[in-house]
Amino acid sequence: MSSTGTVPSPEDPDDEEVPLSPHRKEGKGCFLVLILLSAIPVVFFLLTFLGGNYLTYVYMRYFAIDRGLAERRPPEVDVQEFRQDLRILDRFYDAGNAGKIPGRDVVNLSSELKGMLSYPGPVRPEVLRLVVGHAREVMQQYHIGPVRGESGKLSGRSKD
Repeated sequence: MSSTGTVPSPEDPDDEEVPLSPHRKEGKGCFLVLILLSAIPVVFFLLTFLGGNYLTYVYMRYFAIDRGLAERRPPEVDVQEFRQDLRILDRFYDAGNAGKIPGRDVVNLSSELKGMLSYPGPVRPEVLRLVVGHAREVMQQYHIGPVRGESGKLSGRSKD
């Protein structure tokens, strides 16, 4: 009589433990998690490479200007004048997104905005005037028309 593995042999006590199912391989879940985690940077770099400029414009326009700057309005600046400044900055970023203003000028103005917003409290009016004046000069340099209600003037404001 031959021993086949399904029938336990009376001589060997270990043959009594016949596996009912095949051995389960461990680590599949961990491997899938590692693949997903490694895909996150790849997707991030792909989005940055393909839509980096668009993401910059979205971030600067909607978060830095519409939320960050709008919440930190200088109390010395009139509300209408401040809204006009926001419209100028929005128009600047729209022109940059449309390719009418080169990326280096957009990055320069974005750096100025980030520096201005890096300090706590309301924005200082003279710094706001400088940043908006810079945006106007760049828009004038690349022949971007004035913002509606600005009556054709694109040069920086002067408080005399």
